[in-house]
Order: sequence, then structure tokens, then C-alpha cells
Amino acid sequence: MGCGGRGMRLGCLLGLWSMTVLAAEAPVLSVYSVEYPPLVMKGDAGRSSGIAVEVIAQAALLAGLGVRMPEMPWKRAQLQVQQDADSCLIPFTRSPEREKLYRWVGLVLESNQSFFINTHRSLVLNTLDDVRGKRVVALLGSSVADYLRKNNIPFSVLPTPEEAERELAAGVADIWAVHDVVAAYTIKQVGAPAGNFREGLRMQSTGIYLACSLKMPDATALKLSRAFQQLRENGKLEKIVAKYLK
Repeated sequence: MGCGGRGMRLGCLLGLWSMTVLAAEAPVLSVYSVEYPPLVMKGDAGRSSGIAVEVIAQAALLAGLGVRMPEMPWKRAQLQVQQDADSCLIPFTRSPEREKLYRWVGLVLESNQSFFINTHRSLVLNTLDDVRGKRVVALLGSSVADYLRKNNIPFSVLPTPEEAERELAAGVADIWAVHDVVAAYTIKQVGAPAGNFREGLRMQSTGIYLACSLKMPDATALKLSRAFQQLRENGKLEKIVAKYLK
């Protein structure tokens, strides 16, 4: 529809001005993320993609909120969110240690933290005691690494899932401690035969969330929570997940 004529031009200008004011008045969330394929994948020029990135974009749109995703080291971002009212973390694993530090606003997906092993090696894991003494790798700054520390299991940290998969495939590592969704996606992406790896032992089932500041206004948290629920109920969240995992 055009804006021909003085009256129509004035109407269009007023409409544009109104949208600008609304956009300016809408709260803007600072959402901090860490690269964790397929949940978050960092691209060129600060662009990000992945399940969690798409979900928060859709949820913010439904909630009438703006989103920016500033870069910050993951550990520092966690402390920052504890201080800033309109800030969140994604993807963030819910755990007893973190429970009282954040508002668990929206569930992205359920996942298992597991120990993956190379099927070509004769390694059997029945309990955590079977893990001790083995060469374990985990991703830097991950909740899985926190779990290993809590249970006094020595491990080495790696910066990317691809490096962890490569070390497990080559026999440099005995065990890869990781979320099952991350392992499945990485194995598929690198083109490794799925039968070369399997879950040797499950640590625990967890939820991966959008976790926000405890100082976030109740109205904002409620809007986001309802948006996540709407995405789940209308099937859009499931479609986003399937796009990356199927």
C-alpha cells in the first residue's frame, strides 16, 4: 500500500512514528550465550544460530520484548546476569547449585548429561567409580564440567564439541562427558558413523533453559514464560528442535 497524497503521507509518518516509539519503549533483554551446538552456534559478524537462538527470538517477539546478544566470557556473563535486571543466559542447564541464583523462565528442551564411549573399545561403565581413572574430556565452562568437579572426577577441558569427538574417535580420550543432544548433533555434523559411539552411562536428566536475573520484573518474566508455553503448545518449539536434530 502506498503513501500517496498529503493526508496519506501524514498518516504513514504518524504510523511509523508510533511504531518507533513502541519499539523504543519495549524492554530490551541482554541475552548472553555460549557456543554449544546445536543450541547456539556462533557465526561471522556476530551472527548466531541454533535451537536456543531461534527459540528466544520467537519468544521475545511474542512477549513484545527486544533482544540483544552481547559477547562476554561465559563465567563473567553468569555473574553479570545475577546483577542486571533485564538480562538472561541461554542455553543454561538447571541444577541444584544454580537453582536459587536465577529465574528459570523458559524450558528450551530436556536433555541427558551422559558419558559417551567409543564402541570399538572394550570399556564398560556401570557406576561413577568406573569413570574414575579414565581419560575424560568435557567442554570448557559447561554444566557437565561442573558435575565432574562436584563428583571429584578428573577431566580435561576442550573448547569445542568437534575436538571432543575427534579425541574420542582417535582413542586419545576414553570418555566424552556431554549432553546427549550435543553429542548426537556433533557426530552427525562431522560425518562419523553413528554406530561408532554410544552412551556408556547416564549422569542425570536435565532441563536446558532461558535463565534470567532474579531482579527481572515479574511482569517481564511472566510474559516470557507465557511465550515459551505458547511456542510449546502451538508446536513451533518442536519444529525448531526437529530442524536441527532430525
